[in-house]
Amino acid sequence: MIDVERPARAEIATKKHLLAEGLFQLIGERIVSGDLAPGARIRDNELAAELSVSRTPVREALQRLERIGLVTMYPSRYTEVTSVTPEQVETAHVFAALQAGIIARLACPRLSADEVEVVCGLIRAVPADLADAAATSRARHSVVGFLAARSGNALQQSLVGEASLALSRALKTHEVPAERHPSVAAACADLEDALRLGDADAAEQACRRMYDVI
Repeated sequence: MIDVERPARAEIATKKHLLAEGLFQLIGERIVSGDLAPGARIRDNELAAELSVSRTPVREALQRLERIGLVTMYPSRYTEVTSVTPEQVETAHVFAALQAGIIARLACPRLSADEVEVVCGLIRAVPADLADAAATSRARHSVVGFLAARSGNALQQSLVGEASLALSRALKTHEVPAERHPSVAAACADLEDALRLGDADAAEQACRRMYDVI
């Protein structure tokens, strides 16, 4: 006997997942942008009404945001946006550098010649304004995002994707010391060379140095 309800149940589950994912990204981006500042209180019933959704996917999104440190939930009361400490910024910076290196290693042998040229253009944006922490963070994120999509490793993509909002918020305040600007620029040039040569080892090392992490 054919279970005619199974496709319908699967479609409903997919829609619920997409809704929860969309809310996770929407609320997270409000936090990253500063629209929801540290200390801001979020009430799931008010947010659900604002977005014309039920409270369940809102709570699910907030639970995910709590797991990556963007909010703290106080059951039956409210949810509060967390602050970012200098220690968290440094932890996020090192994590991002190490993961970026792995992604570069995985993606390097998989890139087409055209893709190499595209990512090299993205890499050149990194040292363009190292005095601007937020711009540098966005440029690095573009490079790593491009490479992650071509890494061929779904688990790695999932790991970085889940953490990307927390990383974006922390790293937009991480400044590259002026005396380190030349070494970061050199690392970007080395990363371009490594990707063009298909040298995964060198690409991993250069990508970490692009974050000023050895």
